[in-house]
Amino acid sequence: MRDCHAIFRPMEDQDRPAVLALSRAWAEEDITYGYFANGENELDNYRCWVAEVDGRVAGYAAGQMETASRDSSIQRAGERWFELEELYVVRACRGGGLGGALLGHVEETLRGEGVKRLMLTGANRDQGPLLRFYLRRGMTLYSFRAFRDL
Repeated sequence: MRDCHAIFRPMEDQDRPAVLALSRAWAEEDITYGYFANGENELDNYRCWVAEVDGRVAGYAAGQMETASRDSSIQRAGERWFELEELYVVRACRGGGLGGALLGHVEETLRGEGVKRLMLTGANRDQGPLLRFYLRRGMTLYSFRAFRDL
């Protein structure tokens, strides 16, 4: 594992090509069910942060604010939350805390803006490490969906 000390910041226009390249790398890894690389215009719909290591974008997190349309077991109609839709770190920087630090930066930023909840859905082919990653960082699992081809 390479030592990956990062600077975390909002994505800027000049970061778009690097974030799109990381999105393509993610799709090529084929580690997530149904993940397709972002197109140029899709980034316009997201709020995005980058992790910069040695002057290069080595990871990103992206999502958007959502509003509950009806009451559920964890929120009421009209409540807002941030839906984290993507968090990706280059292979060379995995396992050393970069992803967790990036997630922490996103949470700290949102908390500072008064956002009360972060939610996400994961669709990795190997759910164990994904679940451990998020549960170790204080996420609460409140539902899941499974499938089996027949």
